[in-house]
Amino acid sequence: MNNIISQSGQESAKLPEEREKSPIITSVLSLEGELIEVNEKDADQALQYALGTEHLELDPEVEKKLIRKIDWCILPIIVALMSCQLMDKTTNSYASIMGLTTDLDMTSQAYSWVGSSFYFGYLIFQFPANLLLQRFPLSKTLGCAVILWGIILMCHAACFSSAPFLVCRVLLGVFEGFMNPAYILLTAQWYKKSEQFMRSCIWFGFQGFGTILGAGIAYGLVSHNNYALSSWRLLYVITGVITIALGIISVVHIPDIPVKAWFLNETEKKYCVERIRSNQQGFGNQRFKIGQLREALKDLRTLIFFVYGMSYAIPNGGFTNFGSILLHKDFGFSTKESLLMNMPGGGIDIIIPFVVAYISVKLFKGDRLIICFIVNSLVIVGMCLLNFTAHKGSKLAGYLSFYAATAVVSGIVSCISSNTAGHTKKVTVNTIFLIGYCVGNIIGPQSFRANQAPNYAGAKIAMLVSFCMGDVCIAAMYFLNKRDNKIRDEKRASLGEDYPEPENLAFSDLTDKENPAFRYSL
Repeated sequence: MNNIISQSGQESAKLPEEREKSPIITSVLSLEGELIEVNEKDADQALQYALGTEHLELDPEVEKKLIRKIDWCILPIIVALMSCQLMDKTTNSYASIMGLTTDLDMTSQAYSWVGSSFYFGYLIFQFPANLLLQRFPLSKTLGCAVILWGIILMCHAACFSSAPFLVCRVLLGVFEGFMNPAYILLTAQWYKKSEQFMRSCIWFGFQGFGTILGAGIAYGLVSHNNYALSSWRLLYVITGVITIALGIISVVHIPDIPVKAWFLNETEKKYCVERIRSNQQGFGNQRFKIGQLREALKDLRTLIFFVYGMSYAIPNGGFTNFGSILLHKDFGFSTKESLLMNMPGGGIDIIIPFVVAYISVKLFKGDRLIICFIVNSLVIVGMCLLNFTAHKGSKLAGYLSFYAATAVVSGIVSCISSNTAGHTKKVTVNTIFLIGYCVGNIIGPQSFRANQAPNYAGAKIAMLVSFCMGDVCIAAMYFLNKRDNKIRDEKRASLGEDYPEPENLAFSDLTDKENPAFRYSL
């Protein structure tokens, strides 16, 4: 059976002007029996570089040095940006007990909307942000968004009533919409599937450093509160300046695609291209493809990502905005103690994801979803302690267990980067996952009702239910991936050894369902 139609055969059926516009590179017969034609415009950006790396054999020692170089040159910037991102978002939690609500005459319910309003901006601009990241150079777009994020953060200090403060929060949400999608795309560009979970855990986990740094800055400002500006206003100015500096570094330092990296030699650039061939994904394609959009919307995984994103974000929205208030009013810590008690959570954020990724590799052969299910179940136990025990120590243990969920969301995020192929499809799934994340973060602060203070029983129950739903999503994703891999293996086997696969199939910008060589990571 001739599954691959020659380029000359395809071109003979087209008009000369059509051939000039978009010559067919190759055709692929998917495992569903669909013939897919790939032209130059549809191909991945990596294809032109892949033609020079055919039959290149990777030297393990050279590859090991390359991975180390990527880790030192790319990962620290993503880590710094992620840390800064969480530090900026949690400034509200610190500022709420530093005089923000008093100075702006905010009621408890108005403060709840401060947390939710951020994610309205995030939600509204999520899809446009992803389209801009696809259409324009990735690192430049990300860096510009970070700089604008920092400027708006500093503007918070100039607010003297709730209304302009809420406007600032909405605008801040608009520019955060660029962050997580960019990190996911960068991880997919630079690392193999087998490496992505560990790297996602590192950059997601290091948001805990932002918690520690932000809490430390807030504690220092409260301890020496003899400034011309209120301590909470200075908090926004300081974190804004740090953010702007990191945005400038990001624009200058991070290359848009690996083959344009200033810190790699020509051999290393070829290695980068050849390494990601096994992902059955490339660097991306700047064209928006309606067919891939449709496939993303029909894929059951997209729905699971959406529901998980919402289930994680409901507790996240609550802890991000009301964490310090719980520690202060429910647990009975003083203002300074409450700020310091945020630091252990930051430490858990940093350590646990790395440990979980290591255990996944050593004990579960890289099957991240199994270990994610186990960790999420332990967080459910922690939420039970927070809800149903009266002892301060057990409640605090339950409170801190939330931070272990960072390892779980890291695993889910790495599934998006490794299990969603086709650049438009990846952008769409990214968007829908983060829309769920936005919806959850909008709901989360609203679950803290003023008439339930200081215990906020309803909010704590909402957190417990949300993590239970997370377990359902993880289990569903695992069995869906396992089932589909089995079906694809059976279909591939039924075609026999004569079934040919085109060269550079990985760089044709096909979706995971279109690409016959694609298999889902567990």
